[in-house]
Amino acid sequence: MMPFLPLPRGRRRVLIGLGVALATVSAFGIYQAASGDAGSPPVNVTFVLGGGSKVKKAVGGTPQGTGLAIQGSFRGLAAATDGTVYLFTQEDQGMVMWKRETSGSTARIPLTGLDNRTAEQTAVASDGSIYLATGDSLWKIGPDGKTIKLVETKCDNPRPFVNASIDEFCTGQVTGVTITADGTVYFGDQTVLGQHASYVHKISGDMVELVAGRPPQDNESLLRTNPAVKNGIDPPAGTKAKDVLVPAIWDSGWLTSSPSGIYWRTGPGIVRINADDTLTPLVGARDPDSISELKGPFDSIGSALDAEIGRGSIGSSRGDLTTLPDRSEIYYTDAHETYSPPFSSEYRWAGEKTASQKDFIDNLLKGKVIYQVSGENIAPVMSGVQAIAASGDSLYIAAESESDNRATGVLQVELPEMS
Repeated sequence: MMPFLPLPRGRRRVLIGLGVALATVSAFGIYQAASGDAGSPPVNVTFVLGGGSKVKKAVGGTPQGTGLAIQGSFRGLAAATDGTVYLFTQEDQGMVMWKRETSGSTARIPLTGLDNRTAEQTAVASDGSIYLATGDSLWKIGPDGKTIKLVETKCDNPRPFVNASIDEFCTGQVTGVTITADGTVYFGDQTVLGQHASYVHKISGDMVELVAGRPPQDNESLLRTNPAVKNGIDPPAGTKAKDVLVPAIWDSGWLTSSPSGIYWRTGPGIVRINADDTLTPLVGARDPDSISELKGPFDSIGSALDAEIGRGSIGSSRGDLTTLPDRSEIYYTDAHETYSPPFSSEYRWAGEKTASQKDFIDNLLKGKVIYQVSGENIAPVMSGVQAIAASGDSLYIAAESESDNRATGVLQVELPEMS
């Protein structure tokens, strides 16, 4: 077990504050707020897939999304621009892809050629193909469940800092993936042995091209006192994406795209890769001590440029990153600490639930904390989630529960109205 990794005092306050909030048991139960509750209202969630009582083993047929009890361990979550949601789970017989359309129609599709992998991130292409960054590779999954391994990670001398054909390219791990509006696939990757560094690449036809990051020079410092490292977290205007060094290999590499550019998690921060190949900071770790203690969900705790994302470890669950294009908001999960019920009155998952859905939430497994970056502000949203995905103005979360021995579900988060 990895030792506790110390954080700046302000960041510790945030995490401790959330821990206290989530450890507080509401005297009024989890699902119904008492009249006159002070503070912010709880977060409402609605089941989209899973949380039901019926098990579906065959391909096709009924029941539909929210009537299903989806048994198996969580392996990935994706959302397409048309609102179709994809959930990946591991069953005894292998990995399965659940496809839930906006109509509620749901299909269970066994995967061929891919088993017992967990997606660090996912992305959906316009043709219905799904890309999974699973550490060991970047996989492309067709609508029929057939898989193709796109990126090699098994070689004697990974050289991700050199452009190469996709057949010759080799890196250490693939940790993130996103697809831009024009269909270009970007992936985050890193070398974990020898020269520790994180990169961003794009696939252009049969070529893999470097977009961001560089390897460390011989005996170069990997600490933030090195300007090349600092500029990968809080870059000044004009910083070139290929000039920064990102050595935080367990806490970097997740991507999301927007019309403004590609967002890249770079350890304690998040930067945007602009069209001119320069970087702009989003979460900058400038002054973590100025971040206030947690209030309620969606209540600002300070400037995103001052916030610092907690460090994970080799054995910890990784975080993820997504964009709500219709709201111009960025959401990320902090995997430094995970939390499980009971929730406090403000941080419980509220909303109407069936008996089986209530049982699902009553038995949630530990999960990560979601943060929202809107404009210049950062705010906590909720905790207990395994992954996040977005489509249009909708934020989806995946959750795991001990109900039915092991169950997985997808829920939609009710977001506050935009001001």
